[in-house]
Amino acid sequence: MVSWTGCSLKYYRPQGQPEIRTGADPLKPQQWHLKNLGSIEGKRYTRIKAGQDLNVENAWNSGLNGDGIRVAVVDDGLDMTHPDLRPNIVDGSHNYRRQSLGENRYSNRIAGHKDWPVPCTEDDSHGTSVAGIIAARDYNGIGGTGIAPRASLVGYNLLAFGDERNILDALSRDIDKNHISNNSWGPNDDGQLNKPASGWTAFNDALAKGLNKGRNGLGVLYVFSGGNGAWEGDYSSADSATSSRGVITVCAVDAAGERSPYSERGANLTVCAPSGRSTTPATAPEITTTAVKDKYTEDFGGTSAAAPMVSGVAALMLQANPRLTWRDVPLILARTARQVDASKGGWSELRSPLAGVTGHDVLRYSHHYGFGVVDAEAATRLARSWQSVGGSAEQRKCGPFLMNVSKPIPEASTVTQQQADSTPASMDDGSAEEQYFEALTELANNLDYNKAPTGGLSSTISVPANCNLQHIEHIDVNLTVTGDNGRGEHPNAGDLQIALASPLGKVSTLLPPHPCTEKDEDGELKILACQGLQDFTFGVRRHLEEPVAAGANRNWTLSVADRVQGGTGQLKNWSITFYGR
Repeated sequence: MVSWTGCSLKYYRPQGQPEIRTGADPLKPQQWHLKNLGSIEGKRYTRIKAGQDLNVENAWNSGLNGDGIRVAVVDDGLDMTHPDLRPNIVDGSHNYRRQSLGENRYSNRIAGHKDWPVPCTEDDSHGTSVAGIIAARDYNGIGGTGIAPRASLVGYNLLAFGDERNILDALSRDIDKNHISNNSWGPNDDGQLNKPASGWTAFNDALAKGLNKGRNGLGVLYVFSGGNGAWEGDYSSADSATSSRGVITVCAVDAAGERSPYSERGANLTVCAPSGRSTTPATAPEITTTAVKDKYTEDFGGTSAAAPMVSGVAALMLQANPRLTWRDVPLILARTARQVDASKGGWSELRSPLAGVTGHDVLRYSHHYGFGVVDAEAATRLARSWQSVGGSAEQRKCGPFLMNVSKPIPEASTVTQQQADSTPASMDDGSAEEQYFEALTELANNLDYNKAPTGGLSSTISVPANCNLQHIEHIDVNLTVTGDNGRGEHPNAGDLQIALASPLGKVSTLLPPHPCTEKDEDGELKILACQGLQDFTFGVRRHLEEPVAAGANRNWTLSVADRVQGGTGQLKNWSITFYGR
């Protein structure tokens, strides 16, 4: 028996090898994300459209199933005994609860299983559901199937005790064995400017270790959820962890192929993947996958479900071409993603040279959808013929290029009066606080994310001629905004609209005006000022494959405007760093 003191769940390891079962997977017809027929037997949904799925069947038919690819599920735990997962679970899981609580809190009657990262209660089913999306076993007569149903799984229950040290450990653990690290977690969806708990530098150093040394120099693929806070105005780029270089950040679409209402927008997004809509009453299906204690759920969702979709597809890509590097995979995903919501998605086009082939691709980007919805067949097909751009050693860096500004940020095209400060305030019906919240969320919903604000402050960095990258892969924009006196925090960073424009005229909205929120002990949502725009780094994916310069134009322009009346500040400085080839 394996359990922890104070935990309600106990696990009994089956004796011997996993039972080899055969037969069709009975829940597979409910897994619309694998094959969306436009309806699910016995269910009535208004938002489901045939073809809005991962397009994975032809990838399977070509012989791909994830065999030989190991995925680390970094989450709240992994049910090591689940019959739909156990055949794919290999040695190498890690139990942070054991480390944090001590050996004396552990009840173990099976020698050698203290590193089982098993869930403590049935509420800790998140990681087990994530694992099922990636690699639930196929053709075993039970449950459903994963996207890469023969991939290997390990679990790290980081969320059981996610202190700073453990976060860094989980990112860099077994980088010689793990091909993919799935991270369906992040900071609170509160709109604040969130740096990693371990600090930005330490977090990125841990990622760099996996990128540089993982898979014998090919690099670990780090897949992260983009965040579920769009309901309250949160923005994925405000989380510097999910915006870091080397991270594949994933948004969510529903079964009709449109952005799930909770899925956060951002200039850091790579691709979207299927998930639920999370509305009441249910208008669209959620995701059917594994749950703790040999159970299943049909109600898993959020960007937590979307991220493992991409991890599963990435496993198929690595099986199709084991020499793909961490840089190759997002380039392939961007080129093969499927455009959705064409009329309202806010798409912008870029013609980019096609790797290894004469001619050009058209890359389309949206702050709502990244480069589009992941397409397993297209991604694996291109993966087979892809000419690698190399790993970390071949990636070039330019910068940082710094501009000291120290000028006030003007109010421009304001939409509401300031109502938020450092003290959380209730939003009673009809109150000024509620009107402030609604004005900012409406602005975020209707904003043209491909345009810079007008009437504010603009600052331009002209990139030196010795920085001649022709294909940008990642940009870091670091900036500091202060109060009116040039010191301290801006009174409310959520007032600001911040955008970066390239020499080609492509615009990244780094931060839209938005409210910040927190929930009190009774679950009531309250507003307060947004903080954190001091030495904050925005990681940008939106300019993928653009050149640093367009002819003689080497100017990158940052525009900042204050869209709320009351509470102003200064842009102290900003810098830009480019990575690419």
